[in-house]
Amino acid sequence: MCEGLICLLTAGFLAQAAPLDRAAAGHEIAAQFQELSLPVPTVRRVIVCHGFACKYRTLIHFGAGDHAALQRLMAPPAASPERERAAVAKAVAWFGRRIAPEAGTAGAKARAGPLSSGDPSQFDCVEAALNTTSLLLMLEDLRLLRHHRVEPTASRWRPLDLEVHTTAVLSEARSGRKWAFDAWVRNSGEVPDVRPLDDWYRGN
Repeated sequence: MCEGLICLLTAGFLAQAAPLDRAAAGHEIAAQFQELSLPVPTVRRVIVCHGFACKYRTLIHFGAGDHAALQRLMAPPAASPERERAAVAKAVAWFGRRIAPEAGTAGAKARAGPLSSGDPSQFDCVEAALNTTSLLLMLEDLRLLRHHRVEPTASRWRPLDLEVHTTAVLSEARSGRKWAFDAWVRNSGEVPDVRPLDDWYRGN
């Protein structure tokens, strides 16, 4: 669930259902980070947002040991997109555990709502999506993704719930089919909910 100005990131979310070329996707991803005055993450440094509306920002440095851990999680190179998604989901869980001691987010709960606003141990959905995207970009930059490409975050709005919800996204390199990697619906350090983005939009 989004709060306050952070929901500005969801503007134009319906357009994200259409395929983007790689340059356009890269520009849109960068814009989503810049919306919160965040640098685009690198393989060596990531600013983790937490506490709702990015009230807290923790710089995490990643070294050779972290990269080796990701390489082990992604090895051997997956023979299919399905196997690669399973490996990526484990990497997302690893990322949650890796950042927790420094960011203080080991107690982050699934589906944290407005009552958790201002609690530095919790994430709203946009923070969870951007943090997950940081990990996905790291995997891409380390050339550990063979079957997928990182996409801008996607958002859905359900009028009856008055709720906007955001997720990280990968697309299959060959088919272009998009997949949601939704970490907000899981506790800290757990594998994300991975499903076709079309199903995720419908809330299935």
